[in-house]
Amino acid sequence: MKIIRPFTGTGAVFFPVGKPPIGTCEFATPECLKECYTTETSKDNGIENFDEEIRVKEADKQSIYDAFINWEMEKLIKEILFELDGLQTNILHWFASGDCQTKDIERLCSVINELKNGGVIQMGFTRNKVFWELNKDILALTINHESEMTDPNAIYAMPDFDNCTSVMCSPKYQVRGGYCGPIICSDRDRENRHLDHYINCKICNRLKLACFDRR
Repeated sequence: MKIIRPFTGTGAVFFPVGKPPIGTCEFATPECLKECYTTETSKDNGIENFDEEIRVKEADKQSIYDAFINWEMEKLIKEILFELDGLQTNILHWFASGDCQTKDIERLCSVINELKNGGVIQMGFTRNKVFWELNKDILALTINHESEMTDPNAIYAMPDFDNCTSVMCSPKYQVRGGYCGPIICSDRDRENRHLDHYINCKICNRLKLACFDRR
């Protein structure tokens, strides 16, 4: 079984969805859990055909989580690098589903640091503020309101449940390519209305858009 899955031009980490002990979304809001498009019941939200890449079975997500937490570190890093190479990407997307639980912070921080040493570009989203504080150079903190943005040098993400995307924002500047999600994003950039782009992390990284627009 593959522990890294293709997602928007990256290799993505899919962890189980839901509050512990069922899932890993320890800090998810009720609305976030209800509107999540990565669950096997997302058809209840009318978005069952949203994106084929997010159709990862919950049983597989649990196996992926078990590997990240329990495998010997050298084996885990070697497998991640091998699978990213197979996907022809050097970008690892943290938490295409699920999140970092408090009990897993130390372990996942170790994985992140090992992958940095291996030259892997990392990005992703979390609601775990402690985990984010330790990794805010690569992660966006998911928030509910702009008033929650406290660090002018950080990137934040506000879910737009109606459009199944996240609005990327900073208290210091308008984030270029400011919408993120596995859809085609056209003429939505808040700074440059003529900037059209596909939601593909390789493109965003090359053009320094969205998650990668760090000034």
